[in-house]
Amino acid sequence: MPSPFVVSIAVPVPLRKTFDYLPEMSLPDPEHYTPGKRCKVPVGQRTLIGVITGIHHSPQVPQDKLRPIKQILDPHPTIPSNVLQLAQWISDYYHAPLGEVLINALPPLMRQDRSWEKLSNSLSTILWQATPGADSTGLRGAKQKALLELLIGMPEGLSQPDIINQGYTTAQLRALESKQFAHSTQVRSRPGKEAPVTSSKPTLTTEQQQALQQLIGVSPGFTTTLLEGVTGSGKTEVYLDWIEHRINNNASEQILVLIPEIALTPQTLRRFKVRFGEQVVSYHSAMNDSERLLTWIQVKEGEVSVVVATRSGILLPFKSLGGVIVDEEHDSSFKQQDGARYHARDLALIRGQHSQCPVILGSATPSFESLNNADQGRYHYVRLESRVSSTPLPRIHLIDIKSRPLEGGISPPILQEISSAISAEEQVMVFINRRGFAPVIMCVDCGWIAECRSCDARLTYHRRQQSLKCHHCEKQYRLPTSCPSCESKNLKPIGAGTERTEEYLEQQFPDVPVIRIDRDSIQNKGSLDQKLLPIRQGHSCLIVGTQMLAKGHDFPNLSTVAVLNADGGLFSSDFRSTEKTAQLLIQVAGRAGRREKPGKVFIQTQFPEHPLLQYIQQHDYRGIYASEMAMRKQGHFPPAYSMALIRGEASSLEDTLNSLWKLRDLMETCENHLPSIHGPFPSLIQKKQNRFHGLIWLFSADRSVLRKFLRHWLGMMENQKLKLPGKFRWQLDVDPIDTL
Repeated sequence: MPSPFVVSIAVPVPLRKTFDYLPEMSLPDPEHYTPGKRCKVPVGQRTLIGVITGIHHSPQVPQDKLRPIKQILDPHPTIPSNVLQLAQWISDYYHAPLGEVLINALPPLMRQDRSWEKLSNSLSTILWQATPGADSTGLRGAKQKALLELLIGMPEGLSQPDIINQGYTTAQLRALESKQFAHSTQVRSRPGKEAPVTSSKPTLTTEQQQALQQLIGVSPGFTTTLLEGVTGSGKTEVYLDWIEHRINNNASEQILVLIPEIALTPQTLRRFKVRFGEQVVSYHSAMNDSERLLTWIQVKEGEVSVVVATRSGILLPFKSLGGVIVDEEHDSSFKQQDGARYHARDLALIRGQHSQCPVILGSATPSFESLNNADQGRYHYVRLESRVSSTPLPRIHLIDIKSRPLEGGISPPILQEISSAISAEEQVMVFINRRGFAPVIMCVDCGWIAECRSCDARLTYHRRQQSLKCHHCEKQYRLPTSCPSCESKNLKPIGAGTERTEEYLEQQFPDVPVIRIDRDSIQNKGSLDQKLLPIRQGHSCLIVGTQMLAKGHDFPNLSTVAVLNADGGLFSSDFRSTEKTAQLLIQVAGRAGRREKPGKVFIQTQFPEHPLLQYIQQHDYRGIYASEMAMRKQGHFPPAYSMALIRGEASSLEDTLNSLWKLRDLMETCENHLPSIHGPFPSLIQKKQNRFHGLIWLFSADRSVLRKFLRHWLGMMENQKLKLPGKFRWQLDVDPIDTL
């Protein structure tokens, strides 16, 4: 007998549609199929975890062709309606499969074949407490007596694992329970409580207070405010006071604070816990699976007030979202680079709309998109122009290195400045955005250069590991003892990376700690916090690192910053290179002089007259923005125009470009809404991991027109089933950040 209804399920496969299934045989009633429940379903020869999106009475295929759901995993919807709504928006805007969006909105343990009951039990523990009024004098056994006295002394209760670890047994606990001296309850385990931190609440400056009042004073409901504040202006304190105001007015509200990097989480979390205690949790990929599941449940059930998270936090199931803060909103880490390629900053605005709550975007160097929206009146705009310490912004010096010798990447004038700062027992940051010892190993006799066999990239020499590494595919090679081309032994490292600069500074300043911070030195959980501890305590030291140091760090005794390789972004083919370079250099420079001592910044360059460096020397970010926007409008680039791109890859460049031409030819047959199409052309790095990459760019002056075109084209792709090489893969990226 046919089922009176079928169930629509979003399944994590690369198809932009939901699939119909028959109800689970043992659960024929419609009320069991509420949207948001997880279920197990057959997909071809596999069994996958899907998410129910609804029921209907018009199946896409005859019912006798449909298969039944294998198992409903949740008694109630685990994905609430607000996340289902957001996932549908992501799927529509970014043209991403809904099933892939929804499965990534779940913590890893919930993507597995585990029922809600099993998941809940995995986070639970048994808590034992003494019965009120219990007295050990009536007990004979010495162990039972001692155990009861232990429980009497712990009125809040003890977990069963803690009791067993102290030498007692489950049998002894059950014996006390049978005699009604003790009882047990099952409670959800919670993360270990950190020692409380006490700190006096800083008094806001007049400018901070004015900014806070502007944020509080915006109209109720959904609003977006761009908070631009120079480095060291105290944006975080403004956030904290704003959150405190929101929670004091409505204790049930939850605030999401998005930050770009996991590396920033410990220090940000610490500052928020000082103010809000255990009502603050974090959510990011460095947490283990149980920690992420626990945070997810606490957020869903409204048990926590403040969540500090990286970009995946935008998909958390908030019970009562009252506000979103996106700190360092300009940072490219907010853009997802695989799967559904969403931008967490942009999704923050959508969540704000759905929840009718305010959104704050904060940065010292806002993205040109956000500045453009503020200029167009779409965002409120608040600016902090002064540092909290009243110390002026650091003086920036451009060091011309055209004819100067470099040792460890450092010129003599900068070495002298480092020496002066160290003599004054201050801290110095040396910024070099290259990992390893040297970016190139070259044969001096024949000119051979070590290159990756799988990528169009030179290999970086890592001296401590005595290896060559590709920073695109992470493949490692042994360091050759002689040149593979001419067998000469005269192989030489060319250029400097963080390891080489660290080694040189250790030689020059043997009595001063040199702390290197890059991806190679920060690999274990907690290792960054350990390295940052002496820096935060103000001890005189030399800090060498990559852009991990540029974001949000507050080092009280840091007086001098040296930038060794600033020229890389001055002549890039990326239309965003000026914006990215300006943001990086201004953020790095902003680490200096954040307390009483004025800061100094030295930028090594072969092009001191370059307009971008001249703007940066004057701290004129707005000048850079105005100059660049004129060029973006002329070239029809974002944010003046909307952009999407198609990335393709195959085992040969010919297959990649030919396949992309087929995609473009189909685009050209679309009668309406045709955008400006450029390409296909090879990617800047054509070969990665033995795959050849190419691109098609699409531009439109109207965002909605581009969306309609892409939807129409994707529909044609599914209907016409183009014949493409089996090993060709392609992805669509809407509002791309990486365009080369």
